[in-house]
Amino acid sequence: MANCVNSKLNNLLTSYKNWVVANPQLLTDIEATVRCLSYFSFGQLRNSTLAVELIYSMPNLIVLCNDLLMYSSKRQHLKIPQYDSKIKIWLTVVEYTETFLEVSAKKLWGPKGKWLIIVIIQLFKSVLRLLLIYVYKERVTKSPATPPLNREKFNKIDNVQLKEGFMLKRSGTVVRSVKYSTPIELRTWKALPSVTDENENLTKNKESDRNLKLAESLYVTKPLLHLGCMYITSQNRWPPWILSLIIDIASLNVFNRCAQKTLLSKEEEEELVRRRLSLLLYILRSPFYDKYSRNKIDSLLDTISSSVPLAKYLTSAVKKNLPYMQSTYFYMWSR
Repeated sequence: MANCVNSKLNNLLTSYKNWVVANPQLLTDIEATVRCLSYFSFGQLRNSTLAVELIYSMPNLIVLCNDLLMYSSKRQHLKIPQYDSKIKIWLTVVEYTETFLEVSAKKLWGPKGKWLIIVIIQLFKSVLRLLLIYVYKERVTKSPATPPLNREKFNKIDNVQLKEGFMLKRSGTVVRSVKYSTPIELRTWKALPSVTDENENLTKNKESDRNLKLAESLYVTKPLLHLGCMYITSQNRWPPWILSLIIDIASLNVFNRCAQKTLLSKEEEEELVRRRLSLLLYILRSPFYDKYSRNKIDSLLDTISSSVPLAKYLTSAVKKNLPYMQSTYFYMWSR
């Protein structure tokens, strides 16, 4: 009986995997629809926070699973480090579900259970990110650690480039195959693009790399330092807010200085831009939000609601959901 069930499950998984690989565009459209429905549920199911967070985290997990299935079907031809790293995959899963876990812990065990889960999750994330920095030599840790797969580029590489050649295992260089070579008078003699990570062979500066490692380590351990400061003072006091802001600014300052001496990859630069933009989140973090920005934000939303047609539906949803987001740690202080 058990063997029969396992066989049916394996056949079902294989069929689904084949469908995912064969229909990437349709899959993307379905995922986008599910994501839109999850955003809608956020505003409609405010009284059932557990259901909201479950529905809200599901689209990201579905996309991750589908990306992993798609990559596993072609991993013998392609090398994408993010999808080969179990640490990054686990980090991504935790990032996608951390708010759901926080809300679940609060519902099951109350405030003490909530803060226990928060500490465990932040400790888990910090340890894994430090492993990426010191063991796997990653200079800037991304968020999410495993970003969504660029399926258009992924399928283009697999369907065009790899038909023309084969990949060397160690270097990732694609060597043109004689079988698929064009007539000599039509050849361009250009090397086929490599399918390895585009950022593996960047020029590095030892001193800058050491400073980058220290700055990233400080940034990665910031949630633990922030939680410790909250425990010593209290949740809505100024010291944790100021400490977190100082760490963010200090680490970004080091990255800016090191960027003048060493070459950063496109993904690293994008992550640093995201971190600079995330400084705006401090406006919504207590105690700054409670003392200064709450009334101004409410006034701005009221102005937009009264002056822009149909905007009241959006602004009213924002005003209703802001208190809930304020009370949820991972919405405000995930990183």
